[in-house]
Amino acid sequence: MSGGIKALTGYQRHEPIEMTIEKVDKAFNNSKIIPFIQKSLRSAKEIFQYGGHSTLKLSERNFNLRFDNRREIVEDHGTYCTTKPFVHSNNSIQARLISKFGSGKYRSYSPISSTQCKGDAYLTLTRRMLVRFLRDDLTQNLKLNLTRSEIARIMKEIGLSCSLNFISKQKNRKVIYNSIPPTEKTLIVLEKFNLLFPSFDKNLLLRV
Repeated sequence: MSGGIKALTGYQRHEPIEMTIEKVDKAFNNSKIIPFIQKSLRSAKEIFQYGGHSTLKLSERNFNLRFDNRREIVEDHGTYCTTKPFVHSNNSIQARLISKFGSGKYRSYSPISSTQCKGDAYLTLTRRMLVRFLRDDLTQNLKLNLTRSEIARIMKEIGLSCSLNFISKQKNRKVIYNSIPPTEKTLIVLEKFNLLFPSFDKNLLLRV
């Protein structure tokens, strides 16, 4: 990868290029999906509807490496395919409809897009990732099976209170590693979390 590749179209890269290459390689051989955090500002329409200011918004997105059927495959060479534009529009429409299965409403995991984000987007992201870590990764690594109430108590102790309903919504949603920006507030929260769980490595969650 010495050709100077800087980004994948639609994918906001916040890690070294070597890490991006590793993610793409793993995705091609598994789910063909790369979850990532998209950074943007609240739109003028959103501010008009809900009030507030032009604050930062962090949304979860899935970068899809599956072929989108927007061109006709002429020949499959194994590692790549030769394609050409569809001759008939009906064939193109049919192929695109087929490609939608396994995505959108047909997908069991749907990304979160924060809409009314008026507060600290970095802490909101940290709250989601730590709850998921407590629900999923911590259970697998340390063989702990925490209840929602126990998770809520831990989150309150580190200064990121959340409801039982919020915790339930994180079920089956995966932790996005290297996603949390290292700000003063997020580092304080992660340090508090580290005191409760000494084996936890905050660098796994911090953006490189």
